[in-house]
Formats: sequence, structure tokens, C-alpha cells
Amino acid sequence: MIQCSSLVIYPCKYKKMRGRSNICYNRIDYNFGAISVLEQKKDKRINRALKTVLVTLFWLAVWQAASMIVNQLLYMPSPTETFSSLGSLVATQDFWLSVGYTFYRVVLGLIISFVLGVIFGFLASKIGVLESLLGPLMATVKSTPVMSVIVLALVWFSSSFVPVFSCVLLCLPIFYTNTLSGIRAVDKNLLEMATVFKVKHRRVIQEIVIPSVLPHIYSALAVCLGFSWKSVVAAEVLSSPKYSMGFNMYATKLYLDTPALFAWTLTIIVISLIVEKSLKRILPGGGTL
Repeated sequence: MIQCSSLVIYPCKYKKMRGRSNICYNRIDYNFGAISVLEQKKDKRINRALKTVLVTLFWLAVWQAASMIVNQLLYMPSPTETFSSLGSLVATQDFWLSVGYTFYRVVLGLIISFVLGVIFGFLASKIGVLESLLGPLMATVKSTPVMSVIVLALVWFSSSFVPVFSCVLLCLPIFYTNTLSGIRAVDKNLLEMATVFKVKHRRVIQEIVIPSVLPHIYSALAVCLGFSWKSVVAAEVLSSPKYSMGFNMYATKLYLDTPALFAWTLTIIVISLIVEKSLKRILPGGGTL
């Protein structure tokens, strides 16, 4: 037996082969390798966290410097003043109700646009006439300014549903287009082979079509995660439902409370990032987000 500090080699009973000494290894202890990999992953996590902290501190310093240069609370509050205002908001019940209702509207808008976009995209890939009809409609919706959609929705719906409607109109074309592109990107050779071997239609969809479409849907979801928050909050500013982050941002403008405006904006950014990171962990293949 040959023993090193990090490697143990056990020679077999055959000592010579073809006139030359050879050692065959029955078992090699590679535990040190697994430990090394774990340590490397741990170091990467530490480096990533350290990098995030340093970048955050850098931009906080830039923010503080800009606040000191402007020297006007109304125009540029400091990080300390913003976090102090955020602490006051977090201690109130209205803050959590506003965050909860806005989050609900974002999720509802994403779900509706996702379901309709996937269904319409799948049907359009099968029915050429439907694709010809939906194409100009989706192009028109994508080109329509968000404010025009919000103002029109104020005429049609109640103030609480206007943000959901604006989110759906903004995200629906993205899900539709990406779903249609994903279906068209399916390998035709695999489909022909499935036809030759008489594979069931359900298995073709599950094992060929869906894996091809999923990356396109994840890409659409990554884009819509940001757009949904922007459209919902913008619609809430104009429609002013009772409990909403957009209405509270509008109220800070009325009272000239700039630190509270920065606090609400920071809250939206943090929640959006948390949702994105959570989806990366939950969804299969979420790393493409």
C-alpha cells in the first residue's frame, strides 16, 4: 500500500506484467477531491457575496456624495434619510397592505398574460389563419404607449383592475411571440422520427415540444418580470387604488416627501430582485432567467 497525505493507493496482487513492474489500483480514496470541490464552491459564494457588498457600498458612497453636493433634501435625500423613512414605513400596516396588493396585481397580470400568450402561441402555430389575425394585433399592442393603455383602461375598468389590465397588455405579446418562436424552433428531424416510430402525440409534446419551448418562455418571463412591476406601479399612480405602492408614491409627490419616494422605489427594486432570484431557484432551468 502506498500512502500519501491526500491519496491512498492499494496495489493489486499482480506485480509484474510483460516483464515490467506495474501497479494496478483497486481503490483510490478521492475524499480529498470532494472536500476540495466543496471548499471551492464555498470560496466562490464568499467571493460573490463580498463582491456584492463592495459594489453596494460603492454605489451608496456615490449616492451619499451626490446628496452632499446637491445639499437639498427635496431633490436628493441621503441614504441615511431614505433608510430612516423606509424604517418608518415598514412599521405601519398600510405599507404591508400596499406591498401585498401590488404584488398580487403583478402576479395576477403575469399569470393571465402567460396563460393567454402560451395558448394563443400554440394555436397560432397550428392554425395559419389565426396567426395572420393575431400578428397585427400583437404588433399594435406592443407599439401602443403604456400611458395610452392605462388611460383607456381607466374608462373601461375599476381602478383596482387597471394595473392588472396594463400588465397583461404589456406582457401578453412577449409571451405569445416567444412561445411561437419556441414551437417553430422544434427540431423537425425529431418530429419526423417520432412520426416514423408512431410515438404518441402526448409524448411528443412532453419530450420534444415542451423542452424546446421552455427556454423561450423563460426568456419572456425574465423580460416581463421587470416590465410587469413598471406597468403595474405606473397604472397605480394614475388609477390610485386604495392600497397600492403606486398611490403611495403619488402621495409622496403631493407632500413633497422625497425620502419616502426613494424608500418606496427601493422597496420595489428589492422585491423585484427577490422574486427573480426565487424563480431561478424554483423553476427548472431557471438559471436562464
